[in-house]
Amino acid sequence: MRRATQLAAVVAVLAVSFGLAIGRSDDRTLTGTYRWTDGGAEGDLKVIFTPNGDAKWNVAFHFRFSGSAHVYSGSAEGSLSDGALEGRVLNEQKNRSFVFKGTFTGGEFQGTHAETTRGREQATGTLTLKAPPRRAAALRSPGGR
Repeated sequence: MRRATQLAAVVAVLAVSFGLAIGRSDDRTLTGTYRWTDGGAEGDLKVIFTPNGDAKWNVAFHFRFSGSAHVYSGSAEGSLSDGALEGRVLNEQKNRSFVFKGTFTGGEFQGTHAETTRGREQATGTLTLKAPPRRAAALRSPGGR
């Protein structure tokens, strides 16, 4: 029994240390689309924003491109509801960097992305984001009223 308690304590400490706490209510997940202007590729986006200070976020962009799944990670600063938002992400190999910037209006983000690998911004496309719709069940009270 004592060994199980120690193991549970270690797992809890690791989960908190690495930000893996179950049900992190402070994370915000937004969904949308991207469009790559060179070649016309487009697809769905899921972006997870984790608070990292006042209006500062760690971000992870999840998407598919040319048939492969990708996660580009980095940071962002700004509003997730109304106002400016901008950030920078790196690809998985950390050898390509991209910036994104735009504005939230009424809870919807319209922005652009650009590659900055060679030190200057080269426009690569557009992206949109918004909070996913809530399920009807989540909006009802426990008594179904």
